[in-house]
Amino acid sequence: MGFYNNMIKYVGGIIRRVFRVTLVGAENIPADTEDSGTPAYLLCANHLGLFDPFVIGATIRVKIYWMAKASLFRVPLVKQIIEAFGAFPVSRGTGDVGAIKKTVEQLQHSRSVGIFPQGHRNPGVNPRGTPLRYGAGMIAFRSGCDILPICIETKKRRLRPFCRTVILVGKRIPYAELGMTEGHTEDYRRATEYIFDRICKMSEEYRASVGWDGNPEK
Repeated sequence: MGFYNNMIKYVGGIIRRVFRVTLVGAENIPADTEDSGTPAYLLCANHLGLFDPFVIGATIRVKIYWMAKASLFRVPLVKQIIEAFGAFPVSRGTGDVGAIKKTVEQLQHSRSVGIFPQGHRNPGVNPRGTPLRYGAGMIAFRSGCDILPICIETKKRRLRPFCRTVILVGKRIPYAELGMTEGHTEDYRRATEYIFDRICKMSEEYRASVGWDGNPEK
């Protein structure tokens, strides 16, 4: 963890300044799970841009493992940077099942994992109503882990350097609250939608509190 802590201290500080990050809900950030041996959790967040994992990692300062394309690990320097921020390789050619199996293995080793239920970046749009992939529900079911909801907010819902970025950390969602019993597609869908609804509510409540009307054109 020493190298990771140094990365967060120096590189993370630069990221926080470049993206003008404000943290809301710091009291909801769990302690590191890998060192303490406490149960890992699945971090779920909305997806605005390419730098989302770096901004989240630099802000909450707890090591989170992120899925990344295996091809990125063959690029010098990129490999070192994404590994430092907790990325692990996933071969997309093996399909989503392979990625989920790898993620569950990380959780079983007390390594908390971050994913984006939307699957793809959705800049400039209200996250509510965007298509979801149901991997979050499947991973939660197979690992029995709790969920940490995080919302990335900017006024125009675009992650841009030197524009104010707010990281909202919600209260942990206990696995039992997801209500999964059978482990089938419908269970995964309901669980993922429940998680993402919590993220959307965090967004809506914050935007209302600061007077952002949600119109990305204003």
